[in-house]
Amino acid sequence: MNVVGQGSVVIGTIECDKDLFVAGRFEGTIITTGALHVYAEGVVKGKVKAKDLTVAGRIEGEIEVTNRLRVKNSANLEANINTRFLDWEEGAVLEGEVNTFF
Repeated sequence: MNVVGQGSVVIGTIECDKDLFVAGRFEGTIITTGALHVYAEGVVKGKVKAKDLTVAGRIEGEIEVTNRLRVKNSANLEANINTRFLDWEEGAVLEGEVNTFF
């Protein structure tokens, strides 16, 4: 398990094969073969590639999810999204495009 804790700011690239949890601020590129979880107070700016992604916070950039994207009602996305499966809660905000694939 990898964590960007609340109050932390990380700039750069994270590549991992375990789940990653973001409760702080991350700018750069995230690549994980596990799941990425962005908490309500979490902010990600940049490029994201993950097997699964759950977003309750904010993401600005490009998102590629090879399996399932779960968007919680508190999420705010300014992103272009490519995903296989999409679960979207009412109240979430998107400025961008969504493409699904099989």
